[in-house]
Amino acid sequence: MAAERREHRVALEILYAIDVGKTPLEDALRQARENVGVFNRGDDAASEDPYEPQYPAINERSDAPRATDWQLVETLVRGTLGHKAALQAELTPFLRRWSFERLSGIDRLILEMSAYELRYRAQADTLATINHAVELARRLSTAQSGQFVNAVLDALAKSPASPTNTTP
Repeated sequence: MAAERREHRVALEILYAIDVGKTPLEDALRQARENVGVFNRGDDAASEDPYEPQYPAINERSDAPRATDWQLVETLVRGTLGHKAALQAELTPFLRRWSFERLSGIDRLILEMSAYELRYRAQADTLATINHAVELARRLSTAQSGQFVNAVLDALAKSPASPTNTTP
């Protein structure tokens, strides 16, 4: 499951494009797959990003380590968007003196996507999911965001699932 790090990052970027960039869902998914628009970073970006030096754009290159699992990316994106209200309801008790309105967009999206994976993807590794979320928060937000995301997701993972959150 640790190999899903790339898929988590790509799904988060798509969610961000939809949420902040107001890109329609199907357009964001297509642009990510085709490496166009905001998803066109080129190989120069790899040297600037120690988190994952290989980008989905190089799937076509002969030295790509493995292809991006686009089915997983789409599952994460569609699932997160489709269950947003239920996920926020489950996460809210663990925000402690915070509300979704006060969270940065990226922190909110990381929490929602990771909560979706923890609640709806039975095959997902809980520790890997939380670790990837913390890495994304530290890399794309702040060090404090990493700690916050870790605390919220850890509490969620240890809590029983809401009866409405049992099917994908």
